[in-house]
Amino acid sequence: MYFFAQRLFHTLLPAIALISGLLALYIVGLAINIEMVSFTFLVGYPIVAGAVILHFRPTGKMWGFGKSILWIIGIALASLLASLFSGLEGVICVTMAAVPILMGTLLGGVIYLTIRRWQNYGQSHLKAIVAPVLAVATVSMISFPAEYYTISNSIEIDAPPATVFAMLKDIPDIEPEEITTRPVHWLGVPKPTHAVWRESAVGTVRYSHWGDGVHFREVITQFEQDRKISWDFEFPEGWVREGIEDQHIKVGGRYFDIISGGYQLEDLGGKTRLTLTTKTYDNSKLGPYAKFWHHFFFEDFHLAILELVRNRVEAGYL
Repeated sequence: MYFFAQRLFHTLLPAIALISGLLALYIVGLAINIEMVSFTFLVGYPIVAGAVILHFRPTGKMWGFGKSILWIIGIALASLLASLFSGLEGVICVTMAAVPILMGTLLGGVIYLTIRRWQNYGQSHLKAIVAPVLAVATVSMISFPAEYYTISNSIEIDAPPATVFAMLKDIPDIEPEEITTRPVHWLGVPKPTHAVWRESAVGTVRYSHWGDGVHFREVITQFEQDRKISWDFEFPEGWVREGIEDQHIKVGGRYFDIISGGYQLEDLGGKTRLTLTTKTYDNSKLGPYAKFWHHFFFEDFHLAILELVRNRVEAGYL
């Protein structure tokens, strides 16, 4: 029993030290405003961290290739979870950052192990650390321009356009079971609860509410009866409850914005193809990876709304 406890202590101690060190470096980065949303941070920093994690693995343990990989993945995952439960990051940010951070950490570890195996043990320490640093310099040169994304999804509804169109203006009393639970909801985004259409002398606005924590405005810019509704999004002060929106991906912030949206209706001879489109802006410089997440979130949002409209129309809700 004593021997087991001793082995556990010698394994956990470096693990705790490494996790604490990585979190401390992250806190320092936040304090000095290091660019967190970038390939340099999301991939480059983990490359160096991967080499450091393996360099300080327990003496006499985790030295085989398979055990080394398990060690590095375990430390990286534990660090991510620690940042989540400590409140340093939110669920959405941790989820989006997990893949590049884990891949970068693994890459740094593989570079370290490869150099250590190719060279004499006593002479390879410096080169095994320098190589990941050079890899970071290479990664830091990767940057993509800012992009606008237009994301569209369609659904066919067994009703004529006039019937479908009547459902799009006011959407009251949405019950939770009417919205299929999707991955975005697992990440803490609430389900829509109602939308209210208001016309006035100065214009038309639809007020959308998602749970008790999200409310925003859709300022109508185009209206063609039974054919089209377009709008610009407005997000007033306090539009989202604290804890839902992540500090690094705030709507209207440095890296991300939601610009406009709209419905398009196409007559299919007694049926309707309803298309919901959202235009977003991305300045993260993460290119295809950022594009994936824009589509991930907004396609889930779109399908939830489109299915709700279809089900209500076909059930004769009106």
